Amino acid sequence: MKAKSHKHPYKKVSEFRKDIISGEWILIVAGRRDRPGAKEERGAGAKRKITPKGRCPFEMLHTSESEQPVLWYPYSHMAASEDIGNWFLQVLPNKYPALAPHHVCPADEPVGPYRIREGIGFHEVVITRDHRRTIADMTKEEVEVILHAYQERYTSIENEPCIRYILVFHNHGESAGASISHPHSQIIALPIIPPDVRRSLSGSKQYFEKHGVCGHCDALTFEKKDKTRIIYENKKFIVLAPFASRVSFEVRIFPKTHEAHFERIAKSERGELADALRVALQKVKGALYDPDYNFFIHTAPAKTDGMDHYHWHIEILPRIARWAGVELGTGIQVVAIPPEEAAERLRKVKISH
Repeated sequence: MKAKSHKHPYKKVSEFRKDIISGEWILIVAGRRDRPGAKEERGAGAKRKITPKGRCPFEMLHTSESEQPVLWYPYSHMAASEDIGNWFLQVLPNKYPALAPHHVCPADEPVGPYRIREGIGFHEVVITRDHRRTIADMTKEEVEVILHAYQERYTSIENEPCIRYILVFHNHGESAGASISHPHSQIIALPIIPPDVRRSLSGSKQYFEKHGVCGHCDALTFEKKDKTRIIYENKKFIVLAPFASRVSFEVRIFPKTHEAHFERIAKSERGELADALRVALQKVKGALYDPDYNFFIHTAPAKTDGMDHYHWHIEILPRIARWAGVELGTGIQVVAIPPEEAAERLRKVKISH
């Protein structure tokens, strides 16, 4: 007897997407959201681990026993104050630094076929006063103070010998690497160009040489016409879910005009950036029930000018999934939620003013 023919309707299972800057392929597999054990959100009512105030090392920074900050701002940034007890923000050297300050650039040392280099640089912590209130919960004016601190420390450090790249980053939540729940950011100044930044610089330069325009500017022109991945925008900045997102609900913030250096933005731009960052984080928090996340600022390397091919930006990466065999074995990042769907959900989140 002849077997019956079973015809199945075609259904697209996944798609690859190529990032125009890095040249790397991203695999979108929407069906993975339904696999057993998949977890997209913390869940309404889920409790976040909060370091008790009595054991928080950031709670008594205004006391005379504490290390003196390299920078601090009072609660009212507009008002002059010499009483550090009135601090809103402090920047301190990291108590457990990844790099140590050094004013002499170390030479590479051979170890058999290998080379080593001393870990010199700077590692600082940017701490805000409130024990629980995150950047998403702050006012636009408060967020602007934080951005101002990032800028001030960047410009203070970048002319130090040996420093080639400065990264500002923020870890929120245990799975994002925050060992202390008290809100804080970090600044790390490196004697090298990090691999991810080097690839981005190389890719953006190649795109510029081929097309005569900044790749991110080209992408933003398309995104503003397409609109499906735009989450929010104001006069100076645009918030979107990148076409080749590396994780579900990745969000990026770009200046609308071409700028290579975050640290050189004017005060008027800083206020607009504070608005964009605050809104972006509120939307991520609202859509995903306060997920753990990392954000970082990718800017041009220290001591550089020009850079017509590079466009600085902020990347926000929610930590709602774990890498498994495909990601680790191939380097291809598998994303369960298409950025178009992520952007639609994030747009719907109402924000507080």
